Amino acid sequence: MKKWAPLLWIPMLGLAAWVLTDRLRSIDFQDVKQQLLALPAGTVMLGLLFSMGIFSLVGFYEGVAVRLASGRKMYAVAFRTALIANPLGRAIGLALVSGGALRYRMYAPAGLSAREVASIVVLAAMPYFFAVGWLIDLSLLLNAETAAGALRLSTGVVLTLGAIGLAKDIGWLAFVLRRKEPLVIRGQALPVPSVRNASLQLGVGLVQISLMTGILYLFMPEELGMSWPAFIAIYCIAFVAGQLSNVPAGLGVLEAALLLMLPQVPPAKLLGAVLAYRAVFEILPLLVALGLLVMFESTSASGFLRRRLLRR
Repeated sequence: MKKWAPLLWIPMLGLAAWVLTDRLRSIDFQDVKQQLLALPAGTVMLGLLFSMGIFSLVGFYEGVAVRLASGRKMYAVAFRTALIANPLGRAIGLALVSGGALRYRMYAPAGLSAREVASIVVLAAMPYFFAVGWLIDLSLLLNAETAAGALRLSTGVVLTLGAIGLAKDIGWLAFVLRRKEPLVIRGQALPVPSVRNASLQLGVGLVQISLMTGILYLFMPEELGMSWPAFIAIYCIAFVAGQLSNVPAGLGVLEAALLLMLPQVPPAKLLGAVLAYRAVFEILPLLVALGLLVMFESTSASGFLRRRLLRR
């Protein structure tokens, strides 16, 4: 069964395609174009600033992860690596695997071992992992009626889910406070983060995902009819669905989930907002990542040739 796990994105993509085809059948894509062109320049600039803030935090925390995993301070290398591995890993799919391979390519010449790189990959994922849970659970509790309408559940069920989730989140912090010994999973010892590091992971993740949510919220039309805090839970659920599907960049899955949960938003306007979000948060950072990767490989190739010539 394990050998087929990487292919699970195929049925997920098929399901997303079916939902999109069903919901977008009546769309006039001229309306999508008009929605994109109608976005104020100031709104687009603010979205770009949010995106820059996200990747600045990603680069900062990558440096922290490298220090925790290897004891070495290489913040410039880590920042560059994060700007390459994060967008490319998301675009390729199976982000932990593809992003891990890219990180090993970048860190191995700097002397980091495969075990250290594996620890960096896990640590780099922690802010997203913990923050998504907190944001979903708090948003469900604080905006139960709005979430109930979007999720097609009763308010009581939404409050119960939020309370259970929040108990899980608080339980993890209590576990970090009490346990000092590493966790052993299949013979692999995983250190339990200190309270300071756990707080840093949570804080960085909360800001990152709030900014990610903010980009899409900025581009959504007035028909959305909900506040940013209420929208956070909807976004996080759609985002997690895209990540779990392993479809590259969650393409189609994010859109399908939003269409199901936000029926009040005209599909053409929703699609236009998501396209603008993807341009700002995914396409532009991907172009930057490709440029940095080409520069890295060119420098590496030049250094290799120089060393070969000096040996002769």
